[in-house]
Amino acid sequence: MTLPRIQSLVRQRRVQALAIAMIVPFLAIAPFHLFMPAPVKAHGVAPPVQVGISFSPVRAGYLGLDYRSAFKRLEAMHFRVIRLSTYWDQVDKEGYDQLDWLMNEAQRARQPIVLTVGMKALGWPEFYVPASVTDLTTLNQGQDVASDASLRAATLAFVEATVLRYRDNPTLVGWQIENEPFNRAGPQRLWIDAGFLRDEISSVRQLDGHHRRLIVNAFSHFNLVFDQASARQGFDLRQWLGFDADSAERDSLAVLNRGDVLGLDVYTAIGYQFLGQDHLSRADGDWPERLARVRELAKRQGKQAWITEAQAEPWESAEDTYTDPKSTNPAAIRSIFENLKDAGYGTVLFWGSEYWLWRADNGDPRWIDAIKAILRDEARAPAMAMTS
Repeated sequence: MTLPRIQSLVRQRRVQALAIAMIVPFLAIAPFHLFMPAPVKAHGVAPPVQVGISFSPVRAGYLGLDYRSAFKRLEAMHFRVIRLSTYWDQVDKEGYDQLDWLMNEAQRARQPIVLTVGMKALGWPEFYVPASVTDLTTLNQGQDVASDASLRAATLAFVEATVLRYRDNPTLVGWQIENEPFNRAGPQRLWIDAGFLRDEISSVRQLDGHHRRLIVNAFSHFNLVFDQASARQGFDLRQWLGFDADSAERDSLAVLNRGDVLGLDVYTAIGYQFLGQDHLSRADGDWPERLARVRELAKRQGKQAWITEAQAEPWESAEDTYTDPKSTNPAAIRSIFENLKDAGYGTVLFWGSEYWLWRADNGDPRWIDAIKAILRDEARAPAMAMTS
């Protein structure tokens, strides 16, 4: 991969963390609950986990990979599910050709797929709205994009066209509605209102015809400062004091029906720059217990909980450490997975598949070998049922 491509990827991460880093001084106001000991958990024998991944041809291209051969290499590893995204701006310019190839290839290989639909998709800059529809740079920082009536109408039309196009593909096992809709993200730190998200969910339910599971996901670093910086409501004193409060996870559960899926995107180490210095934000030590409580909350509501992104790729503060990362490593992949399994999660999708292939192609197979070892250990996990 060329240096400009590495710089592009890291720049995306750096800008994404910039707004978060600006509120680090608030750490002086220590949340009381962080001083309380984590509860002791009983450890049983957990059933095998359905291991999956996300794949983005956009990210593959950044790393100099051919997306077709990269996707086939990942299919050959026999993941229980691969999550793809519909990139609206790309479809607006080039049509559905790239996604058609991926969905057709998945059908040929009988590879189960979850497809993300809407204006947000996997990866920076988060919102992929065509310039011909709306110029997002004209919106205010932190604005609810669904307040734009013309954008709402155009998004619903795009969702409808996408669902109608792929609803009869038997390898499609679920629809993810938007990507982290209740988290502020992208250059403008925008988010999506629950009312409009319900409109999207209703449209997909009506159009699908196969009663597939619907997924709404949320970003979860389990570090109070970073999580509240991405939350749509900003700082919430109740959460700082250790009480239950509004959160992207609770907002996501509120729009889902029984049997639907809450997705959690879990990153335990995030690099960022503050005052010209490199820093690393780590999830609080009790993050597995907190994840277990979220899963129990979903279960009490008759809903499922998946890990839709488990960090298995570096999130660095600068490009000079991208090939020798400080934020994660192959051993950490196993550690985070064991914690997620111990927290009771039966479906875990790793983030970073394009990175593993790129590292392997450049003489470092440790990353993909770590994933292969997990796949071997979880080989008895049930397959995801596909439509007939």
